[in-house]
Amino acid sequence: MRALNVLLSLLVSVLIAFAVFEGGLRLIPAFRSQPTLNQFDASTGWSKKPGLRVTRNVAGEPLEFAINSHGLREDETQGPKRSLVPTSARILALGDSFVLGYTVQREHSFVELLERRFREQGRSVEVINAGTEGWSVDQSVVWFMERGREYAPDLVLLFPYENDIYWCGEERYTRFDKPRFGPDGALERRQLVDPGPTPALQQLALFKFLGVTLSSIKPPPAPGEFTVAGTSVRLPGEFAPLLVQPPDFVTIAQARAENALHALAKACQGLNVPLAVVPIPSKSAIHADEREFFRTWDKGLKGLDDGAWSPDRPVDFFVSAAQRQGIDVLDPREHLRREGASRKLYFEREREWHFNVDGNVALANFLHERLEGRKELATGGAGGASSPLAYVGTPAKQPTDWRFVGALFAALWLALSLVFIGTYPDEPKALAPLKVGGMLALVFTIFLGGRELLGLIPPAFSGWILGAFVAFVLGFVAYKLGRRLATIAELLTSFVKRGHWYLMPLLVVLLSIGSLLVVAASSPLIAPFIYTLF
Repeated sequence: MRALNVLLSLLVSVLIAFAVFEGGLRLIPAFRSQPTLNQFDASTGWSKKPGLRVTRNVAGEPLEFAINSHGLREDETQGPKRSLVPTSARILALGDSFVLGYTVQREHSFVELLERRFREQGRSVEVINAGTEGWSVDQSVVWFMERGREYAPDLVLLFPYENDIYWCGEERYTRFDKPRFGPDGALERRQLVDPGPTPALQQLALFKFLGVTLSSIKPPPAPGEFTVAGTSVRLPGEFAPLLVQPPDFVTIAQARAENALHALAKACQGLNVPLAVVPIPSKSAIHADEREFFRTWDKGLKGLDDGAWSPDRPVDFFVSAAQRQGIDVLDPREHLRREGASRKLYFEREREWHFNVDGNVALANFLHERLEGRKELATGGAGGASSPLAYVGTPAKQPTDWRFVGALFAALWLALSLVFIGTYPDEPKALAPLKVGGMLALVFTIFLGGRELLGLIPPAFSGWILGAFVAFVLGFVAYKLGRRLATIAELLTSFVKRGHWYLMPLLVVLLSIGSLLVVAASSPLIAPFIYTLF
């Protein structure tokens, strides 16, 4: 029995250490597990979970994703049955995370903005968002062939992105199987396997922390990684379509992507519904500084010669492939370059590669300009003139509620001053509010100022900086405890040997809090930081 108690004591100690480390890492956004929007889908590989409502941290901002019962990021009324008057016109937008609006609130996605532009004209035009993150062209086509027909659109718009080319040649994307079109043009008939829920281990912040740490030492190979001919540069397969002389697998992937376009065109023709392809360019194709950054970035092209690649090649492929299939093309590059000359339309550098709010505005204005006079939308009404949607710049951060901060400060000041007077009756009572107020002011300054400073740092580094700061404070605590650490270790060892496993959680909490308070009392410089941790 004694041996069992000792074993339980050790186990409890390890679990406490793990829980503390895991809980601390989850406070850092870089290591926090993000809720997923998707579930297994036997046709497309994955699709959005109907009825899901979650908040995700994307590009450093909390974004709400509400999925209706039809599996769309739309209002509940937006489904196969039209929500507007029977004479309304309907546009169905197919694509990936750009269409979904992965990096913006729903009202700022170009799909919603385009619909709003039509409504401002007094026109009854619905724009249905059928975008799903991670989808390539083939998955959008399969969804349309099996479910999109039910929406009876008057116009179908497909928005491919450059990485669609590579993934159209693959049978899997991360954990999920996906459909693809064969070299003969037909959809490959094979059963997609449900990978099940994400393993619990992979949902841990500690798992992500170890992955990031190890990858910084030795990065794991990227999907489809290859060596660029005539160089020692190794790149992910997604970047291969950018090369002037791409490897052979790109030709095969392009053929499969074009076959998917052919299948979509055929399906639309069968429904007598017009189709247009709107290839979305990367930010390297729009902003010259982003092109150079991506070329030299160690997670990009790693210094590849500038003449060996072009960010326009994927868009050029989709334009040519669509034209060969007799599909209309709306190429937004000229419009985006013109609008992007005076403002950023994408998130900058390594932070994100998607559109920001202004990028969505720019694309919505372009689409409205090109679609306004199409006869397919005439049933939505002639409408009147409308001004282009205004750019908003960088959205303002939620302002600090200073009234709440002031009320909280005052309440803590009063309560802690009374506690101080009651605890130290020999101290001059007039000094109690000054001492407590000064300490509280330092704690509030550290918390509010630190949060603002972290907001100025790219998300890729803010987590590490916050972690390093916490490690520094705890390291200083260990230094100040000095010999007391040996006493603490001896006490813990004694409890383990005696097998008092049921007391371990209480002991650890008391020793941790007590140690921090001892250091805070002995070091006025570090005390505000310790109180901020509390």
